[in-house]
Amino acid sequence: MDYRHLKYFMEVAQQKSFSKAARSLHISQSAISRMIKSLEDEMGVTLFIRNAKTVELTAPGTIFLNYAKRALFVFEHLKSDFENEFNLKQDTVEIGLPPITDAHVFAKLLGKFKAAYPQVAIKLYEHGSKIIESSVQEGVIDVGIICTIPNKNFESFFLSEDRMCVVMPKGYPLEEQKEIPLRILADYPLVLYRDDFNLHDDILNNCKKIGFTPKIVFETSQRELMLQTVGCGLGVAILPSRLCPFNEENSDIVVRPLTEPKMTHHLYAIWKKGRYLSRATRLWIEFTKEHLAFLHNDI
Repeated sequence: MDYRHLKYFMEVAQQKSFSKAARSLHISQSAISRMIKSLEDEMGVTLFIRNAKTVELTAPGTIFLNYAKRALFVFEHLKSDFENEFNLKQDTVEIGLPPITDAHVFAKLLGKFKAAYPQVAIKLYEHGSKIIESSVQEGVIDVGIICTIPNKNFESFFLSEDRMCVVMPKGYPLEEQKEIPLRILADYPLVLYRDDFNLHDDILNNCKKIGFTPKIVFETSQRELMLQTVGCGLGVAILPSRLCPFNEENSDIVVRPLTEPKMTHHLYAIWKKGRYLSRATRLWIEFTKEHLAFLHNDI
């Protein structure tokens, strides 16, 4: 088996035709047929179901296709990947970070990473979790921090979780309660994160389960603007506890735990499954995993 076996196999799988694959590769149909037959003999399985009109992958062929894609990707990126490994000083880690994270904690973490690897450049992109997920999936950024459990398209590791709280203006009737059931908020205007944040959907879905649609008066991506809006008496907000202004002097805001249901805010680091990661990106992932205790202590 060599590179050509995999290349020809993938072309037939894509074209679903030996003749079309042969034309695309500028070789004879008999040559590509012999190459596939040789591959099947070596693997000891039938990779294609052949009939008069089309060619379809068998179950073993589908499995082999996944491995072939990985092998060809590594081969075709061999030169650039080799250069990346030995030119770390030119490498950059591009990280997506939602504003809903606790910025000063991640700033400390990135500072520690930069101190350990001063030759690595760091680029940060601030977006909601939904945009970060799509950017990682499309290869626009290397890794992302998201506020929801990752789907099967990503490799990931858990960073932290946090209970949700209700933030309200001081003097609100709700201030007298030690805990706030979500259903009570049906009667109050709500200040919410924009719809490119997963928290936006989580809150709306939980309201829907209880049986009401919240009265949204304002949506924003900025925590400070949200708190100022609440402080001015325009409504209440639901935030992770670490982003709430607890026990601040002269604050015009009061914070209470959210209950019934108890909502939890998660943070995960993600990167695209099967994608080659530069040495700098792998260093950042391993460094962050090793410093999770520091992260948990500060969050």
